Amino acid sequence: MKDRFAVIAALALTVMMSATLLPLAQAAPVSGAIFTTLNNGSVVNGNQYDSKCAVYLDGGPGPHAPAHAAGLPDADYYFQVTDPSGKFLLSTDIVSNRRFRVGGGVITAYLGSVTALAHPTGIDQDHGAVTIRLANNTCPTDFLDSPNNGGAYKVWATPVSDFVGNPEQVDSDCGNGCFHGFLPAKSKTDNFRKSGIATFCLTVVGASSFYVTDPLGVVNHYFTDATGTLVICGLGEGTYTVTDGSTTQTFTWTADMPPPTIVFEGQPG
Repeated sequence: MKDRFAVIAALALTVMMSATLLPLAQAAPVSGAIFTTLNNGSVVNGNQYDSKCAVYLDGGPGPHAPAHAAGLPDADYYFQVTDPSGKFLLSTDIVSNRRFRVGGGVITAYLGSVTALAHPTGIDQDHGAVTIRLANNTCPTDFLDSPNNGGAYKVWATPVSDFVGNPEQVDSDCGNGCFHGFLPAKSKTDNFRKSGIATFCLTVVGASSFYVTDPLGVVNHYFTDATGTLVICGLGEGTYTVTDGSTTQTFTWTADMPPPTIVFEGQPG
């Protein structure tokens, strides 16, 4: 009889321990890392950017790190931009439009649901991963300016399975300890800043090489990739002239305008 009671007591203790450990296992943080970068995944100076339109999300290994380093678990994720405290949501599109996929520890695809508000993507120069612009194609309208006096922002990424709320809404009130549907214990975050100088990224398509004359009259020669495309970031306000040697296009950019795209027909030899 004593042995029977001993077995029952041991089983009860096992059940109690399992019940105690379960919440701890559920609260385990997401492994890996995310970071902000430029469209090609290159290193930036202290996570400071001249323009909201130049900030891209990357995940997993940083520049020059091994491909397996700091990899996110393979899954689908949502991302958001807030102020550093997380109190103020600054992303303006619905959550399902801020969805991406991770495979092999790196971002492999942007899965936004609203074509008209798509987030532009790039390719990480080290690992071939996809980079995703934090602002959609209405930039600089999206995302909103941070109320933080230092111009600081926070980007979050959380697995779709751990999101709390309705992804077809912009925001979800998920209670204390939860930020717009994102739980800190289930999310990865990274802070960045925007400086006071507005810049933009120029996209040129359809030329093997081209020349850009900036507002100061300085001429720079650029070469595109195998698809005849190149994105140049860090350009300031003013009037620019772009030529592929046979066709010339001129435009003027100010801080309230979306980033321009120049398209040439054909690729000169």
